[in-house]
Amino acid sequence: MIVELLVSLVAQPLLWCLILAGYLVSRRRIQQERQTFHIAIDSRLNEFKAFFIYGLPLGIVLSVGTILLSLKLSAAWWLGYQIIGILAVIMTVSVVWPTAAVLFTTLIMVALLPNSWRLAVPRFTDQVATNRLIAVSLFLLLAISALASAGLRQRLAIRNLSPRITESNRGRRTGYFKAQQLALVPLAFLVPGTKLTSGLFAWSTVHVAGNQYHLVIVPLLIGFLLTVRQQLPAVQIKQQNRWQLVTGLIYLISAVIVYFQARLFIPLLLIAVVVAVIGWLGARRVQGLVHYTEPFTGVMVLGIQPETPAAKMDLVAGDIILECNNQAVHDEDSFYAARMTDPTYCHLRVKTQSGDIKITESAIFEDSPHNLGVMTFPEQV
Repeated sequence: MIVELLVSLVAQPLLWCLILAGYLVSRRRIQQERQTFHIAIDSRLNEFKAFFIYGLPLGIVLSVGTILLSLKLSAAWWLGYQIIGILAVIMTVSVVWPTAAVLFTTLIMVALLPNSWRLAVPRFTDQVATNRLIAVSLFLLLAISALASAGLRQRLAIRNLSPRITESNRGRRTGYFKAQQLALVPLAFLVPGTKLTSGLFAWSTVHVAGNQYHLVIVPLLIGFLLTVRQQLPAVQIKQQNRWQLVTGLIYLISAVIVYFQARLFIPLLLIAVVVAVIGWLGARRVQGLVHYTEPFTGVMVLGIQPETPAAKMDLVAGDIILECNNQAVHDEDSFYAARMTDPTYCHLRVKTQSGDIKITESAIFEDSPHNLGVMTFPEQV
């Protein structure tokens, strides 16, 4: 059965689209950093590695729960999800909203197959019970997507921040930051009937209470896209996560309500759509009073390369380096000249976003005395 499950997963075009999207997240970030700074802050495919590390274990654990609870999805929904899921992956070029695939598939199935969602017709007892579990499963999928995406953002957003540079209305260069991450969560579900039988691929079949079901794996996409312009990253992450946790909780409560009051499925689904859209629009309109504009005096820290001396210093994006090795810093050239006064040691005087002054220092690698690892506004040509 395990081999058949793996075959059914690999046979899904959606899976390969998700894997390609996870890879492209890393490649796009590296290319954009090289275009901006002529060097990638981190040339490793960290996002692609996290795509598997954080999603697969979660999928295995949750799949045990879905099987024990005998949660079900309809064959029509599962097939529709393959198509709409691919379209949702294409949307990740500019925006990540993984919940959209589950939500839109459900809405389309309700619109095209309205009779299949009449959950409270007494004379079709078996079908009503099956549809009730299908409705519960769909709300649980939405809840998993929202809550897991929030957890992923909380854990990786700061680490994945990548600086970008644009020009303000006054013609001055301004920095902003992006963090993007996708993860694959494979979830096992039961699909009633024999509609998925194929001579090319073998889907596992099980019998529950005398009924035949296919055991399939749904490749659920979770993730986030964070853009920080006029806000402290930690504050913006907290704001977005707070709303997404509320959204996930609403989906969980909806799953419980539908289990006991199946006729409320469509009204609750419409509420889920409204909540998701409000959350998405709110996340795109986050504003604040923090500015990452190129300073007239000193150099601003936009990024820090990992495993460099700067990574050991107490530096964060938005800090302004005022002095290096007791010499005033006015621009990138004076910063480099000050570093060269002591190629094995670096002492910095830094102004934080809050206006405080802090002192930090670190030894420099002997084999690379020029590489401190601080990314600042590049010199204009």
